[in-house]
Amino acid sequence: MTDKGRVSIPAKFREICREKYGEETFVITNFDKCLVAYPLKEWNEIERRVSELPQFKQEVISFLRYLMGGAVDCPLDGQGRVLIPQSLRNHARIDKELIMIGMLTRIEIWSREVWEEEEQARAYDEFKKSRDILAGQGL
Repeated sequence: MTDKGRVSIPAKFREICREKYGEETFVITNFDKCLVAYPLKEWNEIERRVSELPQFKQEVISFLRYLMGGAVDCPLDGQGRVLIPQSLRNHARIDKELIMIGMLTRIEIWSREVWEEEEQARAYDEFKKSRDILAGQGL
């Protein structure tokens, strides 16, 4: 990440997004201990589905405030980078080094330090547990 908070989206992911969505804008927001970046079309679908939820339930209100309230449009610049606002970088404790994890229709953006200290081992343990469940689903 640059000093100003610009991050290069991996070329392969940009290429896939261009083919699938034809757009070069991402919506980035808070998610657990990381950030999540959605292509605009995927984000619009999330908004559509969330708008169908009961808007006065406390769980929905909390979800909207956290995930939707922190969302920022982040267009790609000419060099394939997005500018991640300082407030989002602070949330995810991203300083210089980060890790991007492709998640089908989104990218998780982690502080390298947080990922290595807290999440990497936990993610593998959870994967091992979920393998059997998913195998029962035909995967």
